[in-house]
Amino acid sequence: MKLVDGGKYTLNEIEASLLDNHKYPAHQVERIMPVLEEVDRLRAEKNAIILAHYYQEPPIQLIADVRGDSLKLAYAAREIKDKRLVLSSTVLFMAEMVKLLSEDKKVIIPALDAGCSIAEGINGATVKRIRENFPESAIVSYINVYADTKAEVDSVCTSANAQEIIKNIKGNPVILLPDYFFAKNIFYELTKNKNNDRTYLAYKGVDNGNIILEDVLNNRATSLSGKGINLPSLPKGTCIVHEQFTPEEIAYFRRSQKIDVVMAHPEVNPEVARVSDFIGGTEAMIRYAKTNPSKKYLVISECDLTAPLKEACPETEFNTPCTFCPYMKRNTLESFLRSIKEEVFEVNIDKKIAGKARMSLERMFELSGK
Repeated sequence: MKLVDGGKYTLNEIEASLLDNHKYPAHQVERIMPVLEEVDRLRAEKNAIILAHYYQEPPIQLIADVRGDSLKLAYAAREIKDKRLVLSSTVLFMAEMVKLLSEDKKVIIPALDAGCSIAEGINGATVKRIRENFPESAIVSYINVYADTKAEVDSVCTSANAQEIIKNIKGNPVILLPDYFFAKNIFYELTKNKNNDRTYLAYKGVDNGNIILEDVLNNRATSLSGKGINLPSLPKGTCIVHEQFTPEEIAYFRRSQKIDVVMAHPEVNPEVARVSDFIGGTEAMIRYAKTNPSKKYLVISECDLTAPLKEACPETEFNTPCTFCPYMKRNTLESFLRSIKEEVFEVNIDKKIAGKARMSLERMFELSGK
């Protein structure tokens, strides 16, 4: 099967892919295709572009003009020039990011409650309090945060460029937030076998009204008072999908399925990362699988990541514990169609917050040379 039109499949190719690659039953495909045909018609009529994350269900991924991880979608948003409407079939922080980089476009998302446990584990007020205590620091946020948090950090990063951003940014200590596991894994890879003259702090979360940071090289915690500020809605900013996986689960799959390669996302527990063969974000996993055609992979990530993996490497077997992200799955095929038909739900960001948040995204592009 061949990609056409800059990454978009034809409707005939989508139907074949659903049947052949994704093993949808024929009666289900018969119900799906008229929906996708209507989406395709409305896209042309409204001069719209569709963006979809890899964790969306396969029909949504396949009909999208651009699909990818956070970084790829950020680049795509920045390059959008001639479209009036952008349908972001993602979670809310990603749709916000599209709006930040395409402020003159109307940006819509199928479900406004498509949140993120990482994003809800931090907020701008908490970052401000951290900066008050570490005024010389470089505060880097994982891109999986809302605009109010992006507005208070020096730069954002993704799983693909986190090490590069941290190496290039000025300031000490370097504070990476909010995903504690992600920060531990990134700092481990960045500092192993090297002499380090900087301090690396990972945001651990909120405990009894206090903000907890951990010096990951010295295994020492720092507690900051959260008194007088609105603390995050969740006490920690870890991924509710990736935090579930265990080393015992990997050992079971290696033994029972005779797995050749274990690929894990850097949001997993460091104990899981240490027993995996490859650590990387979604785009990195796809590139790795293309260049390492092992017979059996175990994919330690969201279940629907196997969709682009199967398309990229149809002869390779991909196994997964198949854990779904409940936030991503709030975008259904029905709400997806309604979104482009009725142009709902529109994403808007306070102008003052948007201006500051945009700077942290542009800083990421600058530090990564993109």
